[in-house]
Parts: sequence; structure tokens; C-alpha cells
Amino acid sequence: MKTAVSRIGFTLIEVLVVVSIISILTSVLYVNFNAARENSRDQVRKTDMKQLQLAIELYKAQNGSYPASGCGSATNAFYGPGPAQSGSVPSGNYFNCDTDWIVGLVPEFISELPLDPTSEDEPGQGFYYRSNGASYKILVKDSVERNFITSFNQEFARCPQGASSANFCNATSDLASGSDDSYALYSFDAEDW
Repeated sequence: MKTAVSRIGFTLIEVLVVVSIISILTSVLYVNFNAARENSRDQVRKTDMKQLQLAIELYKAQNGSYPASGCGSATNAFYGPGPAQSGSVPSGNYFNCDTDWIVGLVPEFISELPLDPTSEDEPGQGFYYRSNGASYKILVKDSVERNFITSFNQEFARCPQGASSANFCNATSDLASGSDDSYALYSFDAEDW
């Protein structure tokens, strides 16, 4: 007479199947979660730029000109809070200005100047500002992670459709290759910067 053997527990095959299913679900969720994080950081960049633009326009309404860029220095370069393009020696028209990269805006018009969610510690990336008093341009340069600019007609495009190819704007834009990983907002006459 045979006696029935009672099984307690799982076989190795059952455990492997469950582990592989959990692994697949985890990887799918991680990819989707990472994409959502990149989208949200791009949205933060756009929102920060809009708030900065509003503060700059309020400054102009009160003072008659746009705030100076670069800690009160020259008006022909972009200044930002992050590191310069090549370490401590600024190059490529991008200069580090620590916390006062837009002169006179904080705290009256905006509580603090924005920082890029991920790229301010990377040379040549993050927020930059340029002004000559009559015009200005704000850049989030080479930091966009997912919501790239794919047309000159998009709101945050660095250059307008009719910008000449000999200017700074089109010379550095990635739109020729299909998309640009920079955002920009600007006043009239600053499109080509």
C-alpha cells in the first residue's frame, strides 16, 4: 500500500517563475517611473523659467530696464549659477557668477534664483541669463532630459524660425539634427543671442 506524500513548500521551478515575473514587472515600472521623473524635471525647468521671466518683467516695469547679467559685468555673455564651460576659466561665452547671476532681482522680485534640478554642477549646463538692459534672454542650456524642442515654433525654442544662420543662436542649436536640449525665453531683439 502506498502512502500519500504531503508536499509542503514550493518547487525550484515555481520559485524561479515567480522571481522572473517580479523582475520583469519591476523593470517595467522602473523605466516608466524614470521617464515620469525626467518629464517632471523638464516641467520644473519650464515653470522656473516662466517665474524668472515674470520677475524680470516686473523689475523692468519698476526700474525702466532689464536687470544686469553677470554680477554687474559685461553684457555680451551669458552668466549662470553653475560652473563655467572649462573649469575656473570661463570660455564659450558662458560664465559662472555664483548666486548673483542676475543683479538686483532677489529678494524683491523673486525669492531666489532658480537652479537646474540636475545639471547646475555640470560645466556649460543649467540656467544662464544675458541682458544689455534693453533686451534679455534666459537659457536652460543642454539640460533638457525628455521634452526636447523639435521645432522653431515651440514656445521654449532657442531661436525663432527666421533667425539667420550666421548668428550665435543657430550656430549652437541642435534643431538641425532633429531636437534641441535647451530651453529659452527672451525679449524682442534678443532672439539671435
